[in-house]
Amino acid sequence: SDPSDQPHAVAATPAAARFVFVGGLHRSGTSLLAELLKAHPEVAGQVIDGMPKELEQEGQHVQRVYPVDDALGGPGAFAHNPLAHMTERHPLATAASAARLEADWAPHWRGVEGAKVRLEKSPSNMLRARFLQALWPNSYHLIIVRHPVAVAFATAAWAARHGGGKRAASAASVVECARHWLRAHDLLLADLSSLTNVRIVRLEEFVSSPDAAQRTIDAICADLGLRRVAVGELEAAAGRGAISAGVNRKYWRACKDEAEAVHTALGALEPRFAAFGYPLASLDPAASAAPAEPSRNRLGTFRGRGCLRRWRWPRRPLPHPRTARLASTTWRWFACSAEAPSRRWLSSS
Repeated sequence: SDPSDQPHAVAATPAAARFVFVGGLHRSGTSLLAELLKAHPEVAGQVIDGMPKELEQEGQHVQRVYPVDDALGGPGAFAHNPLAHMTERHPLATAASAARLEADWAPHWRGVEGAKVRLEKSPSNMLRARFLQALWPNSYHLIIVRHPVAVAFATAAWAARHGGGKRAASAASVVECARHWLRAHDLLLADLSSLTNVRIVRLEEFVSSPDAAQRTIDAICADLGLRRVAVGELEAAAGRGAISAGVNRKYWRACKDEAEAVHTALGALEPRFAAFGYPLASLDPAASAAPAEPSRNRLGTFRGRGCLRRWRWPRRPLPHPRTARLASTTWRWFACSAEAPSRRWLSSS
């Protein structure tokens, strides 16, 4: 048989085409970080014409190799789906998969001339970094993390707005999203020791001051061999305002105002949050962010075994009421847009 169809066969990627993959849970700051880096003159990013705003210019939506987040359960749920966790042992970790991804993404790169790296951002990259590393061994993985309670409130509220139902998040959905944060980051921790080029960025540290943001960007540029660019220049080029340090303020207020049942449930999870450096009290905006130089791996490492489960493509997005409307947007865009990939794989069995 063709060796490119065998698991673990990898594709060689020239240094000039090095891939940078940005990942992290929804509402964790992936878009902020990716947009700033895409504004760097030596970074090529993706611009997907006609893509709905909700889909955030994410490369996952214009490829035919792995399932998109919405098909796995959507924001606040996808990490519970075994199909989301992909490693170098996955049957699709082949040179053929790398070639197909490159072909699917090729029409959407902007700023390729003079670029040293190509950046793709999708939240679930945090759970398939080992898989992507198997396809491109010199790829660089940038994972951004945020306080789990802030992510839980933000994701539950966002999902409620996009779910076509209630405008406010329920207490149960907040707790569910907090548990999802733990599941996703447990998987990430188990994968870190298998990754060669990875950097963890804490959102709270990144936005704590202009100097902290500059240190983080400088460290990433040094990792990638890119020239130093001031954060203010990147903000202007990306069309963004200045980075705000108060990213968690409203979620601290929301947490204090929640019912006793939510406090009890979140309190029971606090020891696990604290193990990642996020005790509940650290959500308080009065708590100072550590000004330390961003390190290669601020979460610690554990050795873990990848998910070996074999699977089949879902015929449609898995039912998930809080993301039904967003999933519908994705599939309507697939059905109507010439920019979207062929849908034959969506119904293959």
